Amino acid sequence: MWVYDLKYYWRKWRTTLLVLAFILLGLFVFRLQILMVFGNFLICEDELEPVEVAFVLGGNSQIRAQRAAEVYDLNISDYFICTGEHHNDLSDFFDIPESEAALSRGFLSQMGVPSQKIEIMKAGTSTREEAGHILEKCIEMDWNKIALISDRFHTRRIDEIFRSKFKKKGVDIIIIGVQNDKYDEEVFWQNESGTVMVIMEYIKLIHYYFT
Repeated sequence: MWVYDLKYYWRKWRTTLLVLAFILLGLFVFRLQILMVFGNFLICEDELEPVEVAFVLGGNSQIRAQRAAEVYDLNISDYFICTGEHHNDLSDFFDIPESEAALSRGFLSQMGVPSQKIEIMKAGTSTREEAGHILEKCIEMDWNKIALISDRFHTRRIDEIFRSKFKKKGVDIIIIGVQNDKYDEEVFWQNESGTVMVIMEYIKLIHYYFT
């Protein structure tokens, strides 16, 4: 009896099972190409153009400051504003920068950018908050073209949050991505930090889309 039942269910579900098997096989065979697509989607960079000011967004201060110093050497911008409100608790006990903004400024100074050309904006604990503060600053200073410097995998979220909002106010943005020093964006899945970064970026993109 059970043989009859097995044949019955096989005839009933074989098309579905075969399709599912081919899908799973395709996902396995092309897994690397699929992962590359997921990674490449997160990268949204612009061609380098001269701007009135460049904002170094909070987080990964050293590598973002290094990219900002390169931007300075290329005469893309000669004035920088470092953002980031996150407080470093160790600064209460040791002589170290108290915020991401201050840390970025310190790295920029060490890399040869004159201190008078660096300002800190100790504000913003998220990309959306930073966007609001930066837009207010642009309107106040009548800036029409700015650069935003951040990690390459962060650039898609920057584009989604900043681009249209700033364009409505007459401010053009140039997004400058920074190569991460812990993993290669082209093969991010080979490194735990890269994998976590991609997963978190997609979670944040979904969060910002619905909020």
